Amino acid sequence: LFSFTSEEFDIYHINDFMRPLGWRFNGQQYPNALHMAVTRPQTQEGVVEAFTRDLAEAVAYAKGKAGEEAMSGAIYGGVAGGMTDEADDFIKMVMESMMDEQQALPPLG
Repeated sequence: LFSFTSEEFDIYHINDFMRPLGWRFNGQQYPNALHMAVTRPQTQEGVVEAFTRDLAEAVAYAKGKAGEEAMSGAIYGGVAGGMTDEADDFIKMVMESMMDEQQALPPLG
């Protein structure tokens, strides 16, 4: 598993460019980043070279998209845009409701 970010461009533009090429990243937040698991298929001959080539093209693409919002993003263990009091209250309400329903005893008799 590896993760990377950028201070030069919106990292999610990398995902936008590489997804149609067959690469699969997961978005992360705080800071915005991408991560990818390396599994056996990525160890085959030629994959590293293809990844290096595609990533270089993706970086050029991302730099050319300065100021534009990426199509992809991340909600990974957080709330888009950052935690707010309203988001915190909503999450607590949903979790309390779920816990009440899932942990309740069935009615007697």
